Amino acid sequence: MFELEALLLGLEPMTAAVIGVGALAIAPIVGAVDAATGHNLSDSARSTAKTGLIWAFEAFDKVQASAAEASESFQDLIAEAKSDIRASKNGKTEVAPREVTIG
Repeated sequence: MFELEALLLGLEPMTAAVIGVGALAIAPIVGAVDAATGHNLSDSARSTAKTGLIWAFEAFDKVQASAAEASESFQDLIAEAKSDIRASKNGKTEVAPREVTIG
C-alpha cells in the first residue's frame, strides 16, 4: 500500500479517490478477461492502462495550468477595477493618449 500512496502523492484527494475507485471497479473485469484469454491480456492491458494514466496526468496538468492563468487574469482585472475606483474617488480621470506628429 505504501507504493500506491507514493504514486498518488501530490494529487488532490478527490482525484486520488477517483483513480482508486476506478481501479477497484476495473480490476475484477480485467482479471476475468485475462484468465479467459490465457493471460495474454496482461501486457496489453498494462500498457493501455499506463498510456491512459499518462494521458490523464498530462490533461490534469494542462487544466491546472489553464485554471492558474485564468485566476491570474481575473486577479489582474480586479486590481485594475480597484485602481479605477480609487482614481475616480481622487477626482483624477485618465487622459486618453494623444498622437503627436513631429516634423
